[in-house]
Amino acid sequence: MPMNRFQGTLPTWLQWEVLQGYSETRRSRGMVAYPTSGDECRNVLEFAKKNALTICPRAGGFSYGDMILNTGHIVINLSRMDRILEWDSASGLVVVEPGVCFSEIFRVALPHNWTVSSCPGGMGVTIGGAISNNVHGKDSWKNGNFGDQVTQLKLLTASGEVIEICRDRDHKLLEAVVGGMGLLGIIVEATMQLKKIPSPFVEVSSVITQNIEESLEQIEIYNEGWDFSVAWSDAFIKGRSLGRGFVTAARWVDETTPLTPSTLAESLKIPTRIFGVLPAKPTWTVCRPFFSPLGIRIANLANFMLANIKGNFGNARSPRSLFTDYNFMHNKIPDLKQVYRPFGFLEFQPLIPKNCGYEAVREIFEIAHRFGCQSLLCGVKAHRKDEYMLSYSGDSYSVGIDIQLRGRNMQNVRKFAETLFQFTENCGGKIFLAKDELLPRNLFQKMYPRYEEFLRFKQQLDPHELFASDMYRRLMQAEKNSPQILPKVS
Repeated sequence: MPMNRFQGTLPTWLQWEVLQGYSETRRSRGMVAYPTSGDECRNVLEFAKKNALTICPRAGGFSYGDMILNTGHIVINLSRMDRILEWDSASGLVVVEPGVCFSEIFRVALPHNWTVSSCPGGMGVTIGGAISNNVHGKDSWKNGNFGDQVTQLKLLTASGEVIEICRDRDHKLLEAVVGGMGLLGIIVEATMQLKKIPSPFVEVSSVITQNIEESLEQIEIYNEGWDFSVAWSDAFIKGRSLGRGFVTAARWVDETTPLTPSTLAESLKIPTRIFGVLPAKPTWTVCRPFFSPLGIRIANLANFMLANIKGNFGNARSPRSLFTDYNFMHNKIPDLKQVYRPFGFLEFQPLIPKNCGYEAVREIFEIAHRFGCQSLLCGVKAHRKDEYMLSYSGDSYSVGIDIQLRGRNMQNVRKFAETLFQFTENCGGKIFLAKDELLPRNLFQKMYPRYEEFLRFKQQLDPHELFASDMYRRLMQAEKNSPQILPKVS
Protein backbone atom coordinates (compact mmCIF):
# COMPACT_ATOMS: atom_id res chain seq x y z
CA MET A 1 0.00 0.00 0.00
CA PRO A 2 1.47 3.40 -0.95
CA MET A 3 1.86 6.15 1.61
CA ASN A 4 -1.63 7.38 2.51
CA ARG A 5 -2.23 11.14 2.36
CA PHE A 6 -5.33 11.22 4.54
CA GLN A 7 -6.86 14.69 4.49
CA GLY A 8 -10.12 14.11 6.32
CA THR A 9 -11.25 15.17 9.76
CA LEU A 10 -9.85 13.08 12.58
CA PRO A 11 -11.93 11.94 15.55
CA THR A 12 -10.97 13.47 18.88
CA TRP A 13 -9.09 10.34 19.97
CA LEU A 14 -6.76 10.43 16.97
CA GLN A 15 -4.08 13.05 16.35
CA TRP A 16 -1.20 13.70 14.01
CA GLU A 17 2.21 13.26 15.63
CA VAL A 18 5.84 13.06 14.56
CA LEU A 19 7.32 9.80 15.87
CA GLN A 20 10.76 8.22 16.11
CA GLY A 21 12.13 4.82 16.99
CA TYR A 22 14.37 4.50 20.02
CA SER A 23 17.52 5.16 17.97
CA GLU A 24 16.11 8.53 16.77
CA THR A 25 17.52 8.18 13.27
CA ARG A 26 14.42 9.23 11.37
CA ARG A 27 11.16 11.08 11.81
CA SER A 28 7.82 9.73 10.71
CA ARG A 29 4.49 11.57 10.69
CA GLY A 30 1.44 9.50 11.45
CA MET A 31 -1.90 9.49 13.20
CA VAL A 32 -1.67 8.25 16.78
CA ALA A 33 -4.37 6.78 19.02
CA TYR A 34 -4.02 6.01 22.75
CA PRO A 35 -6.73 3.46 23.59
CA THR A 36 -7.35 2.33 27.16
CA SER A 37 -9.46 -0.74 26.38
CA GLY A 38 -10.21 -3.37 23.79
CA ASP A 39 -13.38 -1.54 22.76
CA GLU A 40 -11.38 1.61 22.05
CA CYS A 41 -8.98 -0.48 19.99
CA ARG A 42 -11.94 -1.65 17.92
CA ASN A 43 -12.85 1.99 17.24
CA VAL A 44 -9.37 2.46 15.78
CA LEU A 45 -9.79 -0.64 13.61
CA GLU A 46 -13.14 0.54 12.26
CA PHE A 47 -11.85 4.03 11.46
CA ALA A 48 -8.80 2.58 9.70
CA LYS A 49 -10.84 0.19 7.57
CA LYS A 50 -13.34 2.88 6.65
CA ASN A 51 -10.58 5.21 5.47
CA ALA A 52 -8.21 2.66 3.85
CA LEU A 53 -5.53 3.18 6.51
CA THR A 54 -3.18 0.69 8.11
CA ILE A 55 -2.38 0.25 11.82
CA CYS A 56 0.96 -0.26 13.55
CA PRO A 57 0.94 -1.27 17.25
CA ARG A 58 3.40 0.50 19.55
CA ALA A 59 3.75 0.97 23.31
CA GLY A 60 6.99 1.80 25.13
CA GLY A 61 8.78 2.84 21.94
CA PHE A 62 11.93 0.78 22.62
CA SER A 63 12.16 -0.79 19.16
CA TYR A 64 14.99 1.02 17.46
CA GLY A 65 14.06 1.63 13.84
CA ASP A 66 11.05 1.46 11.52
CA MET A 67 9.23 -1.45 13.16
CA ILE A 68 7.12 1.00 15.23
CA LEU A 69 6.67 3.64 12.52
CA ASN A 70 3.79 3.79 10.02
CA THR A 71 4.32 6.84 7.87
CA GLY A 72 1.08 8.52 6.80
CA HIS A 73 -1.04 5.90 8.56
CA ILE A 74 -2.13 5.03 12.12
CA VAL A 75 0.03 4.10 15.07
CA ILE A 76 -1.94 2.62 17.96
CA ASN A 77 -0.06 3.36 21.18
CA LEU A 78 -0.98 0.74 23.79
CA SER A 79 0.95 2.26 26.69
CA ARG A 80 -2.27 3.27 28.48
CA MET A 81 -3.50 -0.31 28.53
CA ASP A 82 -1.24 -0.95 31.50
CA ARG A 83 -3.17 -2.93 34.08
CA ILE A 84 -2.09 -6.11 35.82
CA LEU A 85 -5.39 -8.00 35.59
CA GLU A 86 -4.52 -11.02 37.75
CA TRP A 87 -1.59 -12.03 39.94
CA ASP A 88 -1.31 -15.30 41.85
CA SER A 89 1.65 -15.18 44.22
CA ALA A 90 1.26 -18.89 44.97
CA SER A 91 1.48 -20.17 41.38
CA GLY A 92 3.40 -17.33 39.73
CA LEU A 93 0.74 -16.89 37.05
CA VAL A 94 0.22 -13.29 35.93
CA VAL A 95 -2.27 -11.79 33.44
CA VAL A 96 -1.51 -8.35 32.03
CA GLU A 97 -2.50 -5.82 29.40
CA PRO A 98 0.09 -5.08 26.68
CA GLY A 99 1.27 -1.75 28.09
CA VAL A 100 2.47 -3.16 31.42
CA CYS A 101 6.21 -2.56 31.89
CA PHE A 102 8.75 -5.03 33.25
CA SER A 103 9.23 -2.79 36.27
CA GLU A 104 5.59 -3.30 37.27
CA ILE A 105 5.84 -7.08 36.97
CA PHE A 106 8.89 -7.10 39.22
CA ARG A 107 7.18 -4.75 41.65
CA VAL A 108 4.52 -7.37 42.42
CA ALA A 109 6.43 -10.59 41.74
CA LEU A 110 9.93 -10.16 43.16
CA PRO A 111 8.85 -9.85 46.84
CA HIS A 112 7.25 -13.30 46.47
CA ASN A 113 10.37 -14.84 44.87
CA TRP A 114 9.13 -14.95 41.30
CA THR A 115 10.99 -13.58 38.28
CA VAL A 116 10.48 -12.91 34.58
CA SER A 117 12.88 -14.93 32.46
CA SER A 118 14.68 -13.52 29.39
CA CYS A 119 14.27 -10.00 30.65
CA PRO A 120 15.90 -7.27 28.52
CA GLY A 121 18.06 -4.55 30.02
CA GLY A 122 15.38 -1.84 30.07
CA MET A 123 12.74 -1.80 32.79
CA GLY A 124 10.43 0.37 30.68
CA VAL A 125 10.00 -2.27 27.95
CA THR A 126 6.37 -3.36 27.77
CA ILE A 127 5.05 -6.91 27.77
CA GLY A 128 3.32 -6.38 24.43
CA GLY A 129 6.60 -5.26 22.89
CA ALA A 130 8.51 -8.10 24.54
CA ILE A 131 6.15 -10.65 23.00
CA SER A 132 6.05 -8.99 19.58
CA ASN A 133 9.86 -8.97 19.42
CA ASN A 134 10.40 -12.17 21.43
CA VAL A 135 13.13 -10.37 23.33
CA HIS A 136 16.10 -11.95 25.05
CA GLY A 137 18.14 -11.38 28.18
CA LYS A 138 21.36 -12.39 29.87
CA ASP A 139 19.81 -15.81 30.60
CA SER A 140 18.43 -16.64 27.15
CA TRP A 141 21.11 -19.31 26.64
CA LYS A 142 19.46 -21.11 29.58
CA ASN A 143 15.79 -20.10 29.63
CA GLY A 144 15.16 -19.33 25.97
CA ASN A 145 13.60 -16.13 24.66
CA PHE A 146 10.77 -14.24 26.32
CA GLY A 147 7.96 -16.00 24.46
CA ASP A 148 8.65 -19.33 26.16
CA GLN A 149 6.91 -18.18 29.36
CA VAL A 150 3.76 -16.98 27.58
CA THR A 151 0.97 -19.50 28.14
CA GLN A 152 -1.98 -17.68 26.59
CA LEU A 153 -2.75 -14.57 24.55
CA LYS A 154 -5.85 -12.65 23.56
CA LEU A 155 -5.43 -11.17 20.09
CA LEU A 156 -7.70 -8.55 18.55
CA THR A 157 -7.73 -9.41 14.86
CA ALA A 158 -8.53 -7.31 11.80
CA SER A 159 -12.13 -8.56 11.83
CA GLY A 160 -12.68 -7.03 15.28
CA GLU A 161 -12.84 -10.47 16.90
CA VAL A 162 -10.72 -11.31 19.94
CA ILE A 163 -9.29 -14.81 19.67
CA GLU A 164 -7.68 -16.76 22.51
CA ILE A 165 -4.39 -18.43 21.70
CA CYS A 166 -3.32 -21.17 24.12
CA ARG A 167 0.14 -22.69 24.04
CA ASP A 168 -1.05 -26.30 24.27
CA ARG A 169 -3.92 -25.93 21.82
CA ASP A 170 -2.70 -23.32 19.30
CA HIS A 171 1.03 -23.86 19.28
CA LYS A 172 1.58 -23.02 15.60
CA LEU A 173 -0.37 -19.79 15.80
CA LEU A 174 1.56 -18.84 18.93
CA GLU A 175 4.77 -19.42 16.95
CA ALA A 176 3.57 -16.76 14.52
CA VAL A 177 2.30 -14.17 17.01
CA VAL A 178 5.35 -14.33 19.31
CA GLY A 179 8.01 -12.39 17.44
CA GLY A 180 5.38 -11.33 14.89
CA MET A 181 6.02 -7.58 15.29
CA GLY A 182 2.33 -6.80 15.83
CA LEU A 183 1.55 -7.67 12.22
CA LEU A 184 -1.16 -10.26 12.96
CA GLY A 185 -3.27 -8.20 15.36
CA ILE A 186 -3.25 -6.37 18.65
CA ILE A 187 -2.31 -8.27 21.81
CA VAL A 188 -4.88 -7.08 24.34
CA GLU A 189 -4.06 -9.57 27.10
CA ALA A 190 -1.18 -11.91 27.93
CA THR A 191 -0.86 -14.68 30.50
CA MET A 192 2.62 -15.67 31.66
CA GLN A 193 4.04 -18.32 33.93
CA LEU A 194 6.84 -16.72 35.96
CA LYS A 195 9.82 -18.62 37.34
CA LYS A 196 10.26 -19.44 41.03
CA ILE A 197 13.57 -18.29 42.54
CA PRO A 198 15.15 -18.80 45.98
CA SER A 199 15.29 -15.06 46.68
CA PRO A 200 15.21 -11.71 44.85
CA PHE A 201 19.00 -11.48 45.17
CA VAL A 202 21.91 -12.59 42.99
CA GLU A 203 25.61 -13.08 43.50
CA VAL A 204 27.61 -11.21 40.85
CA SER A 205 31.01 -12.24 39.49
CA SER A 206 33.30 -10.48 37.02
CA VAL A 207 36.42 -11.67 35.18
CA ILE A 208 38.81 -9.60 33.09
CA THR A 209 39.54 -11.12 29.65
CA GLN A 210 42.39 -10.49 27.22
CA ASN A 211 40.51 -10.84 23.91
CA ILE A 212 37.17 -11.86 22.42
CA GLU A 213 38.11 -15.54 22.32
CA GLU A 214 38.81 -15.52 26.04
CA SER A 215 35.52 -13.72 26.65
CA LEU A 216 33.60 -16.41 24.78
CA GLU A 217 35.45 -19.13 26.68
CA GLN A 218 34.60 -17.45 29.97
CA ILE A 219 30.93 -17.15 28.99
CA GLU A 220 30.85 -20.91 28.43
CA ILE A 221 32.56 -21.53 31.77
CA TYR A 222 30.04 -19.36 33.60
CA ASN A 223 27.15 -20.98 31.78
CA GLU A 224 27.99 -24.30 33.41
CA GLY A 225 26.86 -23.16 36.85
CA TRP A 226 25.53 -19.60 36.74
CA ASP A 227 22.18 -18.15 35.66
CA PHE A 228 23.19 -15.00 33.74
CA SER A 229 26.19 -13.95 31.69
CA VAL A 230 27.28 -11.11 29.40
CA ALA A 231 30.62 -9.91 28.05
CA TRP A 232 31.50 -6.25 27.63
CA SER A 233 34.16 -5.89 24.95
CA ASP A 234 36.54 -3.19 23.72
CA ALA A 235 35.87 -3.00 19.99
CA PHE A 236 38.66 -0.48 19.32
CA ILE A 237 41.78 -2.38 20.34
CA LYS A 238 43.51 -4.24 17.49
CA GLY A 239 45.45 -7.45 17.03
CA ARG A 240 45.44 -10.30 19.51
CA SER A 241 43.75 -8.12 22.16
CA LEU A 242 40.75 -7.36 19.97
CA GLY A 243 37.56 -7.59 22.03
CA ARG A 244 39.25 -7.66 25.41
CA GLY A 245 37.14 -6.59 28.34
CA PHE A 246 35.30 -8.40 31.08
CA VAL A 247 32.59 -11.00 31.53
CA THR A 248 29.97 -10.48 34.21
CA ALA A 249 27.80 -13.30 35.52
CA ALA A 250 25.17 -13.69 38.21
CA ARG A 251 23.27 -16.47 39.93
CA TRP A 252 20.36 -16.62 42.31
CA VAL A 253 21.26 -17.02 45.97
CA ASP A 254 19.36 -18.15 49.05
CA GLU A 255 18.83 -15.02 51.10
CA THR A 256 16.77 -14.69 54.24
CA THR A 257 16.89 -10.89 54.33
CA PRO A 258 13.39 -9.67 53.45
CA LEU A 259 12.97 -7.36 50.48
CA THR A 260 11.42 -4.17 51.78
CA PRO A 261 9.01 -2.21 49.56
CA SER A 262 11.20 0.88 49.83
CA THR A 263 14.31 -1.00 48.66
CA LEU A 264 12.47 -2.42 45.65
CA ALA A 265 10.88 0.95 44.85
CA GLU A 266 14.29 2.62 44.90
CA SER A 267 15.70 -0.07 42.60
CA LEU A 268 12.87 0.43 40.10
CA LYS A 269 13.04 4.21 40.12
CA ILE A 270 14.62 5.80 37.06
CA PRO A 271 16.88 8.56 38.38
CA THR A 272 17.00 12.07 36.97
CA ARG A 273 20.63 12.60 37.96
CA ILE A 274 23.73 10.72 36.84
CA PHE A 275 25.29 8.94 39.82
CA GLY A 276 22.72 10.82 41.92
CA VAL A 277 24.62 14.06 41.39
CA LEU A 278 24.79 15.40 37.84
CA PRO A 279 21.60 16.53 36.04
CA ALA A 280 21.21 14.30 32.99
CA LYS A 281 20.29 16.61 30.11
CA PRO A 282 22.96 19.34 30.53
CA THR A 283 25.60 16.75 31.44
CA TRP A 284 25.04 14.71 28.29
CA THR A 285 25.00 17.88 26.20
CA VAL A 286 28.42 18.82 27.55
CA CYS A 287 29.73 15.25 27.15
CA ARG A 288 28.44 14.81 23.60
CA PRO A 289 31.71 15.84 21.86
CA PHE A 290 33.62 13.29 23.95
CA PHE A 291 31.21 10.42 23.25
CA SER A 292 32.97 9.56 20.02
CA PRO A 293 35.23 6.76 18.78
CA LEU A 294 38.31 8.56 20.13
CA GLY A 295 36.67 9.32 23.47
CA ILE A 296 35.42 5.76 23.97
CA ARG A 297 38.79 4.32 22.89
CA ILE A 298 40.48 6.36 25.62
CA ALA A 299 37.82 5.42 28.18
CA ASN A 300 38.17 1.72 27.37
CA LEU A 301 41.94 1.91 27.73
CA ALA A 302 41.67 3.75 31.06
CA ASN A 303 39.15 1.22 32.37
CA PHE A 304 41.36 -1.71 31.41
CA MET A 305 44.46 -0.11 32.95
CA LEU A 306 42.53 0.55 36.16
CA ALA A 307 41.56 -3.12 36.28
CA ASN A 308 45.23 -4.01 35.94
CA ILE A 309 46.20 -1.70 38.75
CA LYS A 310 43.58 -3.21 41.02
CA GLY A 311 44.82 -6.68 40.17
CA ASN A 312 41.44 -7.84 38.89
CA PHE A 313 42.72 -10.40 36.42
CA GLY A 314 41.24 -13.12 38.61
CA ASN A 315 37.64 -13.72 39.54
CA ALA A 316 36.11 -10.88 41.50
CA ARG A 317 32.83 -11.43 43.35
CA SER A 318 30.63 -8.82 44.89
CA PRO A 319 28.20 -9.12 47.81
CA ARG A 320 24.69 -10.12 46.87
CA SER A 321 22.76 -7.63 44.76
CA LEU A 322 19.06 -7.14 44.14
CA PHE A 323 18.32 -8.64 40.71
CA THR A 324 16.74 -5.47 39.37
CA ASP A 325 19.88 -3.51 40.25
CA TYR A 326 21.98 -6.06 38.36
CA ASN A 327 19.76 -6.44 35.29
CA PHE A 328 18.69 -2.83 34.81
CA MET A 329 22.09 -1.23 35.33
CA HIS A 330 21.68 0.99 32.27
CA ASN A 331 18.54 2.52 33.74
CA LYS A 332 20.73 3.87 36.53
CA ILE A 333 22.35 6.15 33.93
CA PRO A 334 19.37 8.28 32.82
CA ASP A 335 18.84 9.48 29.26
CA LEU A 336 22.13 8.09 27.96
CA LYS A 337 20.94 8.19 24.37
CA GLN A 338 21.05 11.99 24.51
CA VAL A 339 24.78 11.75 23.77
CA TYR A 340 23.90 10.55 20.26
CA ARG A 341 21.78 13.57 19.38
CA PRO A 342 20.91 15.31 17.14
CA PHE A 343 21.22 12.52 14.53
CA GLY A 344 20.77 9.41 16.67
CA PHE A 345 22.56 6.10 16.35
CA LEU A 346 22.38 2.77 14.58
CA GLU A 347 22.61 -0.53 16.39
CA PHE A 348 23.37 -3.78 14.63
CA GLN A 349 23.03 -7.06 16.51
CA PRO A 350 24.26 -10.00 14.44
CA LEU A 351 23.67 -13.52 15.76
CA ILE A 352 26.54 -15.87 14.88
CA PRO A 353 26.07 -19.67 15.27
CA LYS A 354 28.49 -21.27 17.71
CA ASN A 355 29.42 -23.92 15.18
CA CYS A 356 31.14 -21.22 13.12
CA GLY A 357 33.77 -20.94 15.85
CA TYR A 358 35.19 -18.06 17.84
CA GLU A 359 36.94 -16.78 14.71
CA ALA A 360 33.57 -15.85 13.17
CA VAL A 361 32.78 -13.62 16.15
CA ARG A 362 36.24 -12.07 15.85
CA GLU A 363 35.51 -11.36 12.19
CA ILE A 364 32.51 -9.26 13.22
CA PHE A 365 34.90 -7.00 15.15
CA GLU A 366 37.34 -6.99 12.22
CA ILE A 367 34.62 -5.92 9.78
CA ALA A 368 33.75 -3.01 12.07
CA HIS A 369 37.43 -2.01 12.13
CA ARG A 370 37.71 -2.04 8.34
CA PHE A 371 34.90 0.48 8.00
CA GLY A 372 35.67 2.55 11.10
CA CYS A 373 32.38 1.41 12.65
CA GLN A 374 33.63 0.02 15.95
CA SER A 375 30.90 -0.26 18.54
CA LEU A 376 30.96 2.46 21.19
CA LEU A 377 29.34 0.07 23.70
CA CYS A 378 29.66 -3.61 22.85
CA GLY A 379 27.85 -6.45 24.62
CA VAL A 380 28.20 -10.14 23.73
CA LYS A 381 25.68 -12.77 24.89
CA ALA A 382 24.93 -16.45 24.34
CA HIS A 383 21.57 -17.72 23.01
CA ARG A 384 19.72 -20.94 22.34
CA LYS A 385 17.34 -22.01 19.58
CA ASP A 386 13.54 -21.78 19.70
CA GLU A 387 10.75 -22.47 17.23
CA TYR A 388 9.02 -19.12 16.70
CA MET A 389 8.69 -18.18 13.03
CA LEU A 390 10.44 -14.80 13.08
CA SER A 391 12.46 -15.37 16.21
CA TYR A 392 15.97 -14.07 16.77
CA SER A 393 17.31 -17.31 18.18
CA GLY A 394 19.82 -20.09 17.71
CA ASP A 395 22.69 -21.80 19.49
CA SER A 396 24.69 -18.67 18.90
CA TYR A 397 26.47 -15.58 20.17
CA SER A 398 25.07 -12.10 19.62
CA VAL A 399 27.26 -9.00 19.28
CA GLY A 400 25.83 -5.53 19.88
CA ILE A 401 27.33 -2.85 17.64
CA ASP A 402 26.15 0.72 18.13
CA ILE A 403 27.57 3.69 16.24
CA GLN A 404 26.65 7.35 16.39
CA LEU A 405 25.59 9.02 13.14
CA ARG A 406 27.01 12.43 14.03
CA GLY A 407 29.97 13.06 11.72
CA ARG A 408 29.43 9.82 9.79
CA ASN A 409 29.55 9.27 6.05
CA MET A 410 26.33 7.36 5.44
CA GLN A 411 27.65 5.76 2.27
CA ASN A 412 30.43 4.18 4.34
CA VAL A 413 27.93 3.09 7.01
CA ARG A 414 25.79 1.39 4.38
CA LYS A 415 28.83 -0.43 2.97
CA PHE A 416 29.62 -1.60 6.49
CA ALA A 417 26.03 -2.75 6.96
CA GLU A 418 26.04 -4.63 3.65
CA THR A 419 29.29 -6.41 4.53
CA LEU A 420 28.12 -7.23 8.04
CA PHE A 421 24.74 -8.51 6.85
CA GLN A 422 26.26 -10.68 4.13
CA PHE A 423 28.83 -12.19 6.47
CA THR A 424 26.13 -12.91 9.06
CA GLU A 425 23.96 -14.62 6.46
CA ASN A 426 26.93 -16.62 5.15
CA CYS A 427 27.40 -17.92 8.71
CA GLY A 428 23.75 -18.95 8.88
CA GLY A 429 23.06 -16.16 11.38
CA LYS A 430 20.47 -13.43 11.79
CA ILE A 431 20.08 -9.72 12.47
CA PHE A 432 17.79 -8.71 15.35
CA LEU A 433 14.82 -7.02 13.67
CA ALA A 434 13.89 -4.95 16.72
CA LYS A 435 17.15 -3.02 16.25
CA ASP A 436 17.26 -3.00 12.46
CA GLU A 437 16.42 -0.43 9.81
CA LEU A 438 18.82 -1.30 6.96
CA LEU A 439 18.52 -5.05 6.33
CA PRO A 440 17.60 -5.71 2.66
CA ARG A 441 14.66 -7.90 1.77
CA ASN A 442 16.67 -10.66 0.08
CA LEU A 443 18.85 -11.24 3.15
CA PHE A 444 15.87 -11.04 5.50
CA GLN A 445 14.26 -13.87 3.55
CA LYS A 446 17.40 -16.00 3.87
CA MET A 447 17.89 -15.26 7.57
CA TYR A 448 14.22 -15.85 8.42
CA PRO A 449 13.17 -18.64 6.01
CA ARG A 450 9.88 -19.21 7.86
CA TYR A 451 8.64 -15.75 6.82
CA GLU A 452 6.48 -17.37 4.13
CA GLU A 453 4.77 -19.52 6.75
CA PHE A 454 4.28 -16.37 8.83
CA LEU A 455 2.71 -14.56 5.85
CA ARG A 456 0.27 -17.45 5.38
CA PHE A 457 -0.97 -16.87 8.92
CA LYS A 458 -1.20 -13.16 8.15
CA GLN A 459 -3.26 -13.90 5.06
CA GLN A 460 -5.69 -15.90 7.22
CA LEU A 461 -5.97 -13.36 10.06
CA ASP A 462 -5.41 -10.12 8.15
CA PRO A 463 -6.22 -10.70 4.46
CA HIS A 464 -6.45 -6.99 3.64
CA GLU A 465 -3.19 -6.09 5.44
CA LEU A 466 -4.77 -3.83 8.02
CA PHE A 467 -1.71 -4.23 10.25
CA ALA A 468 1.48 -2.85 8.76
CA SER A 469 4.54 -0.76 9.50
CA ASP A 470 7.38 0.87 7.63
CA MET A 471 9.44 -2.26 8.37
CA TYR A 472 6.72 -4.52 7.00
CA ARG A 473 6.68 -2.54 3.77
CA ARG A 474 10.47 -2.72 3.59
CA LEU A 475 10.86 -6.44 4.25
CA MET A 476 7.67 -8.34 3.48
CA GLN A 477 4.95 -6.50 1.60
CA ALA A 478 4.75 -6.69 -2.20
CA GLU A 479 7.75 -5.00 -3.82
CA LYS A 480 5.77 -2.30 -5.60
CA ASN A 481 4.40 -1.10 -2.26
CA SER A 482 7.66 -1.08 -0.32
CA PRO A 483 9.56 2.21 -0.43
CA GLN A 484 12.85 2.07 1.46
CA ILE A 485 13.44 5.06 3.71
CA LEU A 486 17.01 5.14 4.98
CA PRO A 487 18.47 7.25 7.78
CA LYS A 488 19.78 10.63 6.63
CA VAL A 489 22.39 12.82 8.19
CA SER A 490 22.65 16.50 7.43
